[in-house]
Amino acid sequence: MKVTVSNSTTDHIYGPVEVSSDMSFEDFVALIQFDCDFDDSRDVIEHQSKQISVSETRTLEELGIGNDDLVIIRAKSVTSGSVGESRGSMSGDIVETLRQQLIHDHELKARIGGQVANLDAILNDPELFRQRVGPYLQQQQHDMGSPLGVSQDEYNRLMQNPDDPASQARIAELINLREIDEQMRSALEFTPEVFAPVHMLYVNLEVNGHPVKAFVDSGAQATIISTKLAQETDLLKYVDKRFQGLAKGVGSSQIHGKIHVAQIKIESQFIPCSFTVLDTDVDMLLGLDMLKRHQACIDLEKNVLKIAGIETRFLPEAEIPKGLEASVTESLTGPTTATRPQGPMPISDAPKSSQSSNAPNTSYSEEPKIRQLMDLGFSRSEAIQALKLANGNVDIAAAMLF
Repeated sequence: MKVTVSNSTTDHIYGPVEVSSDMSFEDFVALIQFDCDFDDSRDVIEHQSKQISVSETRTLEELGIGNDDLVIIRAKSVTSGSVGESRGSMSGDIVETLRQQLIHDHELKARIGGQVANLDAILNDPELFRQRVGPYLQQQQHDMGSPLGVSQDEYNRLMQNPDDPASQARIAELINLREIDEQMRSALEFTPEVFAPVHMLYVNLEVNGHPVKAFVDSGAQATIISTKLAQETDLLKYVDKRFQGLAKGVGSSQIHGKIHVAQIKIESQFIPCSFTVLDTDVDMLLGLDMLKRHQACIDLEKNVLKIAGIETRFLPEAEIPKGLEASVTESLTGPTTATRPQGPMPISDAPKSSQSSNAPNTSYSEEPKIRQLMDLGFSRSEAIQALKLANGNVDIAAAMLF
């Protein structure tokens, strides 16, 4: 069977751990002692809010520990003599728990060591530690939240009845949210480029001597020319209206017909091309029909399009008109008013799954943050969108934009 272990003193969750139902609890303690950082001199083990002695010889089954159950490691309660407060006092327990955590968590100790004078000297004196560091550490604990990243009230409610199916589902959801949040932090640190917008592929070409920035789309079946461009290039008179119809995708556009043969020029090469004429804001889309006909190769390593024996480079972002990019994006994904991702939320603020689908988009239109990003050279719309994706964090938003 599988048992999950939560260490409330280190904020870590382990498992599910594969164990046998006939394993003695004493052997179970030995199993988790190292991996789960359990120390019987400072910690106790609880199941269903009941403390179990580490020397208990009964089996897990006899103790009522079943498949998918949660076992909690807690710090031992502090006596009144050690911290000057009654046993069971929440504030005293928090301070002592964090003192124990500082003793064993060198990273946390290093983080606050510069803000607390003589921290090493007072760690082994519970009373002095409470007086000197207690208020600061309690505030830190409040900021950090519970081990599951929710409010202390919800955490206590879940721990009162961890075997309840609803509690187990919520705990599993919160564990998944923590993992997702951790993946987000890791991606921001090691692969920040995945959060940057990916620009489409465009090439320069000529249609009847008219320069065009054409969108290369291997996912489109047909090569398309807009009604406007067909008129500007004097090709509108060659439209075969027997091919009229309605193009349907994310939206719909009127098909005015088809131009069977026209010459386009890519670099120094003239290539015969056929077009479907649409009412669209995208001047020209080079689709799969022409790419296959001329055995084209989209070479992203060299950042070139190889077609009909020649190579032409894909346009860099600076050479793509902003309006053109917006038109292509809207034609492929729908209007810009569609709901956009909200970006990662802190676990403590994450809505329950039953509410998440109706959660409103959070607005991060605070002028100081927007102005700070605009001062770096980005447009207002780019700044607002980046702040949305970064959940309002200016540093992350700036990293995305760069």
